[in-house]
Amino acid sequence: MTQTPNPPAGWYPQGGQERWWNGSAWSDNFRPLGSEPTQPYAQPAYGQPAYGQPAYGQPAYGQPQFGTPQKSHVARNLLIAFGLLFLLIVGGCVAVVAVVGKSVNDAVNDDTLGGPNNPLTITEGQAFEVHGFEYAAGWDIVDDPLGGLLEIEDLKVTNHRGKADRLFATITLLNGNEIVATATCTADGIDKIPDGVSATVDCSSADDLPAAYDEITIKDAF
Repeated sequence: MTQTPNPPAGWYPQGGQERWWNGSAWSDNFRPLGSEPTQPYAQPAYGQPAYGQPAYGQPAYGQPQFGTPQKSHVARNLLIAFGLLFLLIVGGCVAVVAVVGKSVNDAVNDDTLGGPNNPLTITEGQAFEVHGFEYAAGWDIVDDPLGGLLEIEDLKVTNHRGKADRLFATITLLNGNEIVATATCTADGIDKIPDGVSATVDCSSADDLPAAYDEITIKDAF
């Protein structure tokens, strides 16, 4: 029967260090594990070594260790997604509230006395007020001497709305329920009248001064 040959002489791992195998028996020579081996370990084994002999062909170092498993980011990603969704919902609600609030505010302004939907009846020459715009007394309705058109003279306004605002109003002359003339009024030379400032009102019309009228109204576009 053929006897299995012993592994060749060399350093082999044993008990956390390396020990010298002289080819037939262990020596008393040791060295730290990981020192440069005298010959490679990954050679083909000659066969099953006898008990006490080094496992020839065994890797010089331990089995490779798998890295720490990566943590799953599913929970984190879900939290981020829900957070973004929450922000979108809240932002959308705020936008809706703002739009609805503006619409309600516009509707209230339109229905305010002197607003687009609720003209204020005024008396020639007397003071009146429309939503913070205070008009002074002493104004007159006359006809343009050159063309006979409706003209409003000496009308002045002071802004008490708490902010700079634009004047764009319509003065209407009625005879019964019939509109007989209208004039569009703006601040003379001023786009927005600063708060607390007075301005001259410039009214222009394409209508002739009617021979008769029994009511004067004003409505402001705000």
